[in-house]
Amino acid sequence: MNKKLLSKISVIGLLILFIVAAFGSSVSSISMRKDVFPLGRSWSDDFEGYSVGQFLDGTPDDGGWRGWDNDSGAGAYVVDTYAYEGEKSVEIVDATDLIHEYSGYTSGQWTYTALQFVPEDFLGNSYFILLSDYTDGAGQENKWAVQMRFDSSNQLVESEFDTVSLPLITGEWVELKVLIDLDVDLFKFYYGGQLLIEKAWTAGHNNQGDGYLVISAVDLYANLATEVYYDAMSLVEGWPTYPDLSCSGDLRWEDVAPGSTVDGSFTVANDGDEGSELNWEVTEYPEWGTDWTFTPASGTGLTPEAGAVTVEVSFVAPTDSETEFFGDVKVINSDDPSDFCKIDVYLITPRVRDVNHPLLSRIFERFQNAFPIIRQILGL
Repeated sequence: MNKKLLSKISVIGLLILFIVAAFGSSVSSISMRKDVFPLGRSWSDDFEGYSVGQFLDGTPDDGGWRGWDNDSGAGAYVVDTYAYEGEKSVEIVDATDLIHEYSGYTSGQWTYTALQFVPEDFLGNSYFILLSDYTDGAGQENKWAVQMRFDSSNQLVESEFDTVSLPLITGEWVELKVLIDLDVDLFKFYYGGQLLIEKAWTAGHNNQGDGYLVISAVDLYANLATEVYYDAMSLVEGWPTYPDLSCSGDLRWEDVAPGSTVDGSFTVANDGDEGSELNWEVTEYPEWGTDWTFTPASGTGLTPEAGAVTVEVSFVAPTDSETEFFGDVKVINSDDPSDFCKIDVYLITPRVRDVNHPLLSRIFERFQNAFPIIRQILGL
């Protein structure tokens, strides 16, 4: 064979192989790009990247959102009616059955968060759902892991089929948070910061126990109800940590001389999750007495591992004699005022008796440490 011809064939062959390899690589990356979130990688969507009025129904610019069973009619509109952050959210209404699939979430701890707005005039039953297995067209073979029903008639949010519920919150943004531990087969669902249910991830919404240790998809299902809005959705690795304020001790004094300075102490601790940080402060104390001081009066970053902090208390007692005083000192979690504790405060001043007899006055003045029983009787 002619060497020049052989050389040309070789060059052409190499060129064809190069083109096929490049083309094949390109096709592979395109087909795998959508809806793939490997383990260790977080996902989030605040709907700010879409146009107002954009219909999320599975087209390439819809961020992985589409209708159930890939039905375009089950998609949802991006709106600017309400927004938690920014200007946009997604509207779930009427025939909407909006899903977003995930891939690679098969082990570890994960936190799924969504902000939800239910208008005050909401009507119907709307759903927030997470699935451990989802496939278009699989119908009842899909595996529901979390199924929360938002019920306008009874004004509650219910973990459907579990008969546990909390009051429905309307007219404001409410956080839905799902803590998922695929290593121990557990999830916890929080509504507005309150734990609604805790059970096995694989239990399934109907507790048949046939689910999978996988986070497969989210489903925002309107069920022909009126508008419900979602924003700031995310799936991130790990669980958040929460501090828990606790206080110990009481402040109790007896036979305190009116107008004298009184000292005491109590402790503040964080009994919350390991690694959590507590910011705390003293916010209230009795109105009686003067010059109340607390050292320290506040603190930041207190961890459970650090142990308790001792708070020294000092004030000037009231000038009233033979009087009981009651009250409390209030300490709050600065980031969550609903997390607080109170320290009981009690003080009593003795009866003041005047010794008018000149001889007794001189004797007691001369012998200050003598006659203790007489002094006790006279209240001196």
